[in-house]
Amino acid sequence: MIKIIDNYLTPIQCESITSLWDSSNVINITDYIYRFYGIDLIPHLKKVTGIIPKFKSCNFKKLRIQRTDESIVQVETKHTHLNNYSFVIFLNDNYSGGRLIFDKISVTPKIGSMVYFTKEEPHRVENCVSARFTLVGFLHNKLFETKMTLI
Repeated sequence: MIKIIDNYLTPIQCESITSLWDSSNVINITDYIYRFYGIDLIPHLKKVTGIIPKFKSCNFKKLRIQRTDESIVQVETKHTHLNNYSFVIFLNDNYSGGRLIFDKISVTPKIGSMVYFTKEEPHRVENCVSARFTLVGFLHNKLFETKMTLI
């Protein structure tokens, strides 16, 4: 199941989340599954839920800001997640490339848009030019309880 939700966050919320980027706490992930710079937001969950109140009911396994740019060559093999539910929210869209590619669809980044999906959906990230910031969450519980349009 893949669900795309346009305007899940406002540009102001996206900017507020991006402002939590702290260069002194960046991790660099480079392996055979994915590649990015990241910031763990679990220690800042109170700030995040202040910006995104909808997240107060979420049971996060991981929540982070991920940054990629032209210095990071993305893995071309698709991967899946262990958690039942995951999402990616595009925090900016002023770069080229960086699409989120699934077997069935390819999602062009649009600021504030969320892509919510289950662990059965193989995906990868396309290379990009300039900084691409995303909010990525891995959940123990469903984010949405209502019926969804399936892709």
